[in-house]
Amino acid sequence: MIDAPLTRLLNDSLAGSDAAAAHAWALVYPRVRDIAASALRGESQAQAALGDLHPTGLVSEVFIRIGRSPPLRWDSRNHFFGAVGHACRQQLIDLARLRKALKRGGGDVPVPLTFVARSLPDRSAGPEQGEERLDIGAALAALAREYPRAAEVSRLRYLESCDVGLISEIVGVSTSTVEKDLAFARAWLRRWIERGG
Repeated sequence: MIDAPLTRLLNDSLAGSDAAAAHAWALVYPRVRDIAASALRGESQAQAALGDLHPTGLVSEVFIRIGRSPPLRWDSRNHFFGAVGHACRQQLIDLARLRKALKRGGGDVPVPLTFVARSLPDRSAGPEQGEERLDIGAALAALAREYPRAAEVSRLRYLESCDVGLISEIVGVSTSTVEKDLAFARAWLRRWIERGG
């Protein structure tokens, strides 16, 4: 799928075109559902807290959330799918908080960091349990300043739990390029951690 026509449809939809919205919905729904399913697969702790939520239900909540505060325009499909991933995470966090609060009589309970962002795999040179933990948001922001695609690929893999095939489709590069970007990002992030951020 070429990026420009989809971006145009998404922007026409923002401008109020029902036909563009229907066409854009048909084009993006399968990928949005994949992103939602990946987010739900996340961790067993998240699944236990979320109970019976299904990808289709999460997709509906995500579109409601994006519709409440849409951007002025979509820059690209990466911009759109990034917003979808962010909305998925926020919706899951809100649901987990609500269910935990209800379970404990209404008090706010912090969501564990591991639910929001998993640490990078293969961190043999990284900190051991109990030592200082990686601030993945700051690390990916630093990576994005120098290598935006590697940061985007890493965000989709480690924060969105997308598989390599889906990342390849979203970013528009081959699966081997995604794997190279992930290997590069792991090495870059290790050095960033060793330098102390």
